[in-house]
Amino acid sequence: MECVTTLEKSQPPKKLRKRYEAFFAPFGRFLAKTGISPNTISVLSVSVSILSCIAYASGSYPNVGKSLGLLVGTLLLGCSSLLDMLDGSLARAKGVAGHFGALLDRTLDRVSEFFFLLGIMAGGYVYPEWVFFCFEGMILASYIRSTAEKRGGLNMDSTTGIFERKEKLTLLSMGCLIEILIYENFMGIEDWWFFEFGFLALIVLIIGFLSHISAFQRLRYAQKFHASLEEKKA
Repeated sequence: MECVTTLEKSQPPKKLRKRYEAFFAPFGRFLAKTGISPNTISVLSVSVSILSCIAYASGSYPNVGKSLGLLVGTLLLGCSSLLDMLDGSLARAKGVAGHFGALLDRTLDRVSEFFFLLGIMAGGYVYPEWVFFCFEGMILASYIRSTAEKRGGLNMDSTTGIFERKEKLTLLSMGCLIEILIYENFMGIEDWWFFEFGFLALIVLIIGFLSHISAFQRLRYAQKFHASLEEKKA
């Protein structure tokens, strides 16, 4: 049973989310006429994320170079994210945004994030420990939401928390592009004063911290939700 409380109603949808949903709505209506399913686009999004992983990882080879690996990997990351947005718009346009579709979308989102970070780690851009920390934060935020909905009857919107998936990937892409500029314009990047691996490593670390903060916020939100239920029962 879905429980709706004053606490849930007080959670306003983020403006950014509403804006990009409105922007992609016409594309969703167009795709709805083609007969393609949202799940097909979701699978295609993951396939592109695998290619992004390969591109990032190829930066460790001298004949490719770190800048080229970052550039191609980031372009493919953007394509994968675009497809992820389109599958949601298509599902809303076709009116088929059901429970399994949502489950599949969340699952494949985590798979895509894994491949993005795996490629960046394999390319030698970021310490492996920091990549694990970042991915653990992403998984934790998603796990708390899913568990709260399944076992606690809480309808937790994905906007609960300061850091959504789109924001994480946007920040990651910006970090990659800035890292390219550093590689192309500064000599002796390994001696750069900031970090051994440079700006992208810092971005991955920031995403990890913000993901853990989002996870904690969702946990607190669930705690307040259940506390409000207990007060009503008393």
